[in-house]
Amino acid sequence: MVQEASDPVTLVTGYLAAAQQARTSRDAQDFEAVRAYFHPDATIQLAAAWGHDPWRVVHRSADEILERLRAPINTATSLTTEDVNVVLAGEDVLVEQRSTLHHDGRDLVSMVCHLFTVRDGRISGIRAYRNDLGLPQG
Repeated sequence: MVQEASDPVTLVTGYLAAAQQARTSRDAQDFEAVRAYFHPDATIQLAAAWGHDPWRVVHRSADEILERLRAPINTATSLTTEDVNVVLAGEDVLVEQRSTLHHDGRDLVSMVCHLFTVRDGRISGIRAYRNDLGLPQG
């Protein structure tokens, strides 16, 4: 269950810790604890390549978000993240992370930026800025 967060930054950092725990343990209860941080209709959008729409919606519900978090590429043995900055940015929470993907015996490192939208004490959306060039499928 999500602990009562006094502010959006506390809620987001709680989610980040819960997600890390679930990715490490792979335990169903830990994944359900992550679900509690999201509105059922939460979305994740990635900054799109140049075109008519600046965003690419990749997940349209808490269920889809949890399914992706359970994917093998997101296990703690495959992906590690380090929070570099977590700050309130207007009405959103900005999280800058250093991500390291362990793939085919080598480490691939990239900086990723997420903007979390919090509504009614839960995460209703995440907008991510990342470079997918060279990102392995999975």
